[in-house]
Amino acid sequence: MDSRNILSEEEMNALLNEDSSREEELKMDLKLKLVLDFPLEVSVRLGEARKTIGQLLNLTVGTVIELDKLIDDPVELVVNGKSFAEGEVITVGETFGVRLKNIIHPKERIENLR
Repeated sequence: MDSRNILSEEEMNALLNEDSSREEELKMDLKLKLVLDFPLEVSVRLGEARKTIGQLLNLTVGTVIELDKLIDDPVELVVNGKSFAEGEVITVGETFGVRLKNIIHPKERIENLR
């Protein structure tokens, strides 16, 4: 037998470990892809107001509800009920949009998810 075609035990272990680590990497990539495709609800919070039940029952079409924010204050981008970023309202053609001005630090975003 030609010894040049035979792998040493270290070489064999290295190849096996490389394959298993690559397999783990592929599994993680698949899990990550599944998470990245998960739909989330994104909304924009313009401001807030406190009303009593009586005041809510008396609302009619055309009633104006004053919010706690000024016109130039940033709006809050909310993802699944948690604050994610701040921005400003803009128009895109005939629709509204939000230009992001500040995104909450990833560490804070993770804390907000708890």
